[in-house]
Amino acid sequence: MRRNTLEFQRAKTLPLSCTLPPSPPKDRLRISSRADLATPRRGHVLSTVSEAYGHPVRRAATALSVALSVEESKSVLHRCGLGPAGDPGAWIIRTPCDILAWSLVSIWLTGFAVGAISRGQGIRRAAAWFFSDPEAASIRGVSHKALADADEALASCDDPAAYLELLPYVLDPHGPGSRLSVRRDGQTRSARDAKRSHGVYYTPADVANYMVAETIRPLLQYSRPPEIYDPACGTAVFLRAAFAMLKAHWPNEPPFALSTNLYGTDIDPWAIQASTFILLADSLAADSPSQSPFDLWRRLRSNFACVDALRIDPSHQRTASIPQNAQNRLVLTQLFPNLRHAPRVIVGNPPYARLGSREDHTELSACFASLAHSPTPASEVFPLFVEQMVRLAAPPPATGTMVVPLSLASKAGRQFTALRTLIERTPGDWRFAFFDREPHALFGEDVKTRNSILLWERRPQQSKTTICTGPLRKWRAQDRPAMFSSIRFTPLPSSIRLGIPKLEGTSQAHAFDLLARRRDRFGHAYTTMNRVQLAQIPRYDDRTVFVAGTAYNFLNVFLGPREWTLPSGVPLSEHPLHAISFRTVEHARAGYALLSSRLAYWWWRVTQDGFHVTARFIADLPVGADLFTDAVRPSLSTNGHALWSLACEHPTVSVNGGKASVAFSPNRFDVERTRIDGLVATQLELEPAFDRELRSFVKTTITAATESSSPCAQEPERKDA
Repeated sequence: MRRNTLEFQRAKTLPLSCTLPPSPPKDRLRISSRADLATPRRGHVLSTVSEAYGHPVRRAATALSVALSVEESKSVLHRCGLGPAGDPGAWIIRTPCDILAWSLVSIWLTGFAVGAISRGQGIRRAAAWFFSDPEAASIRGVSHKALADADEALASCDDPAAYLELLPYVLDPHGPGSRLSVRRDGQTRSARDAKRSHGVYYTPADVANYMVAETIRPLLQYSRPPEIYDPACGTAVFLRAAFAMLKAHWPNEPPFALSTNLYGTDIDPWAIQASTFILLADSLAADSPSQSPFDLWRRLRSNFACVDALRIDPSHQRTASIPQNAQNRLVLTQLFPNLRHAPRVIVGNPPYARLGSREDHTELSACFASLAHSPTPASEVFPLFVEQMVRLAAPPPATGTMVVPLSLASKAGRQFTALRTLIERTPGDWRFAFFDREPHALFGEDVKTRNSILLWERRPQQSKTTICTGPLRKWRAQDRPAMFSSIRFTPLPSSIRLGIPKLEGTSQAHAFDLLARRRDRFGHAYTTMNRVQLAQIPRYDDRTVFVAGTAYNFLNVFLGPREWTLPSGVPLSEHPLHAISFRTVEHARAGYALLSSRLAYWWWRVTQDGFHVTARFIADLPVGADLFTDAVRPSLSTNGHALWSLACEHPTVSVNGGKASVAFSPNRFDVERTRIDGLVATQLELEPAFDRELRSFVKTTITAATESSSPCAQEPERKDA
């Protein structure tokens, strides 16, 4: 589960138990295979499945929590050795009642998932199996009525193998609350709002498996299995993927010994408890050690710490880079006594949140290059975790991987420029894979985000940096199983300081490098650019080109309204458009032709975030005045007029939020668009092969959309895009 479990602004007490809406019946989920419950696919939404299986578990935990007192819970937790209910350094505070309730339910669920507890056997039977001490096993202080109510809820659990696979999602501390659950039941909106504000996203199993495999593979030549650390571990999706990988490649090692190579931190004390139960279940499912489950749990628990990972320093940098008066800083190897040296592999999905108000901004700015320029509460958190991946890793050989927002590649601003500069200066092999949110998203249909997977490997004696990229991938759900195996990377010859271009193949890389070196810009070709609304367009003349502020399968570019009619009967959209004014009608038609070309669309997909069309993007297009000379402009204008004459007859009117907008797609007019591409490519001295590449690129991008999605539809504005 992705668990950006924090709002960094202040500590919060969040309930683990709640009043639950009716459970979605499991028999209506049409689960086709129990082998991949944790992977989204067509008709299989991970959060929906998790909510169905997790509902009786939450009912049981709620029954226990509401019946317990704080003092009773503290006493039982201490007597049973289940660890403290919280941590002074935790950002999220869990009550002792919640921690005890969920721990008891997790004991039962662990035993049930590994076959040690049968359906119908209760929590007392599970405690007798789990604890070696009879006094702890008695769980004295928990009422018989509460246990009976919890046992009744758990009696509806079936299919232990399904629960074993879904443990990280069933033990999600936030509970049911997805985009789809809110449609079914409005009571889940508060949980969804909490997940969004804390950046909580499910990480599907196939995403974690791919990332972990790519980081462990370079280390297979070494005899010892590596230590693996997740700085924001949540409920251990990445660590259990790492455990499976270690078992596969070091089959002669005892499974439990391999699980002790895994380390994690999180700011949520329940996430730490849950991770320990999940890795215990995986270890017991793989082996039958002689020690009691509780003794194994305690050993695993020592590999986890409830702490803000941004406070952690590598031992060799502790005195060199941190101010002498720094407070509350920690050293990784001191935090984990069992960790003899720095971890060889660092993995995870860091918080997608803002830094918030903290007292240690000065210390953080001394530790992290991406905060060196005046950190503020609005600074993003995930760049700091990317830096931690490098800071905390062992000397070479070392590897790391993170799944982060697409803004890593496309966002401007000093924090992101500083991060990309740091990447350029960090020796090793860097690879970046990018994923669109439509028609289907990396995290599934319940969480629509655009993402980047970054992979880093540093070999012994490696002093240079190599950077490889990939396209902004668009795929249908049925193609997901083959998506990860088909990922390829393209070497980048140029700097990524201003952004990481999303390219596929040497032809695109060569064309990008050629265009990026040009000094001419589209901003040199027009007179002014303003922001207007759709209702204001009739005031403009035919020397103006309009560009919508968002895009999907094409840039929505159109000319003035003399040849088309605004939608009537519905209020017009208030989303701003870019109004670009030219000297003459001929210049405007040439500008329309250029902005409607496949080259402009490709440059937008390569350099931008796959959604917004900004004024800066338009002004900085690396084509401009040289396409508006007397030798080129007339032909470009003629072809632009021909394309617009066809496009204006086929407007697509869409209504979103009760407001109408209009779009004009150039995609259906292949002949006219190809002529424009040819003129542009010739003038820019691009290779003929790249002209064919553009046609293939646009076709592939468009056909990746679902049949139900209009190629003209623009996505609604989302803050998490």
